Amino acid sequence: MNTAVKLNHTLLVIALSAIYPLQATAAASAGVAQFIAGDVNVRRPDGGTAPLAKGKDIESGESILTGVNGRAQVKFTDGGLVSLQPNTEFKIANYSDNAANPKEERFLVDLLRGSMRAITGLIGKRNRENYKVTTTTATIGIRGSGFTAGYNPDGSLGVTTELDAIEVCNAGGCVGLTAGESVRVANSTDAPVRTNVKAPVPPPDPVRNVISTGDDVDSNGKAKILEGAGKSTETNSNNGTFNSLKIAATGFLQGISGPSAGGVPTVAPQVATSATLVDGKLTRFNLGSDAYVPSTTNGVNSVGSISTGDFIGWGTWVTSSRNGGTAISNMHYVVGQPTLNMPTTAGLLTYTLTGASPVTSYVNSTGVAGASGTLTSASLSVDFSNSKMGATINTTLGNISIASSAIAISGSQFSYSSGTGIYVDGFFAGVNAARAGLVYTAPILSTGSFSGAATFKAP
Repeated sequence: MNTAVKLNHTLLVIALSAIYPLQATAAASAGVAQFIAGDVNVRRPDGGTAPLAKGKDIESGESILTGVNGRAQVKFTDGGLVSLQPNTEFKIANYSDNAANPKEERFLVDLLRGSMRAITGLIGKRNRENYKVTTTTATIGIRGSGFTAGYNPDGSLGVTTELDAIEVCNAGGCVGLTAGESVRVANSTDAPVRTNVKAPVPPPDPVRNVISTGDDVDSNGKAKILEGAGKSTETNSNNGTFNSLKIAATGFLQGISGPSAGGVPTVAPQVATSATLVDGKLTRFNLGSDAYVPSTTNGVNSVGSISTGDFIGWGTWVTSSRNGGTAISNMHYVVGQPTLNMPTTAGLLTYTLTGASPVTSYVNSTGVAGASGTLTSASLSVDFSNSKMGATINTTLGNISIASSAIAISGSQFSYSSGTGIYVDGFFAGVNAARAGLVYTAPILSTGSFSGAATFKAP
């Protein structure tokens, strides 16, 4: 072999030896981007990012990030599907598909923000212990074949199972769910709590509905995507019976004279055992074994949405009953989603009025309703750094003025009572205490008292 041939042969060996080790250690594909819409990127383990295109392989260790209008669906090599909603960060932490040795298989992923829907593939069936979705507050272990998970605006996590069963665990304990059940996880230390609110998964785009069920297959047995034009079919989330809503209410017992009957809140701020809403209107609530149901209502309204975590409603049950017997008149209420993580903002903030029920009055001597009135102005002065607040409530029947440091805030709620017969009870609702609601009762000289409900928004 001449020198030139030897040199070429040597260079070829060097080139091949450089190529094959790289091929041997190249990461195996975990799955493929089956559907992409809007702003979707993939982040590599080295921190580099690039747009994610339909048909591109996804590898273990990579993350998928969707923008405000981004959606993605990944088909994994074991046949599993994951659909990612807008504003989501999803990391494939450790994926290994090895049918020859199921004990070595892994489906370990992280949902760092946003929401997702998953349909289990073969790994979840062959090696359930190694199929886990980790979030900032809990770990989801598969025991079935389909679930949704997503973060609420207040930072809590919602999980809903669709088929069979799953288990949701954190430092506070584990909760097993069967088909159709949901839990809410407030933080990493408090145990998951069962709820009637489904995991927050945004509806499809109103112009281009994209539905991926994972159960529909084409002629080749592969999962398919169903697309159709038209408006979103999102349902009103302010409908249903919920066990995570806080209620405060005040009223008086019919036909019972004396200031005590009209001057003490009927319901101090507390989470109802269950509360039923119809288009945001409170139609029933239970506190333990006590059931409250209205007959006639007035001034009933609401703002915000259960699905976005900022719902608050208010109104008056003109006539109502407790446990079907005790008659209650003019029971004013506020109902909403209490703030989980209260702000610690220093300085005084002024909350402004957003809605109110009609003002009603009670006559001590007769034990019946008196003149009606209106709320003319109201505001709250709040100091979160010191957990103190004050209130100013002006009505055509009387006024309430409470100093800015007189009302103590405990968690998301607050209560105040004075020796002169003034009562204020309420709570903060929504993310970062964006809203507040309260009920109030105050005396009208010595003849009776007036009551109402009001809601506010943060500056």
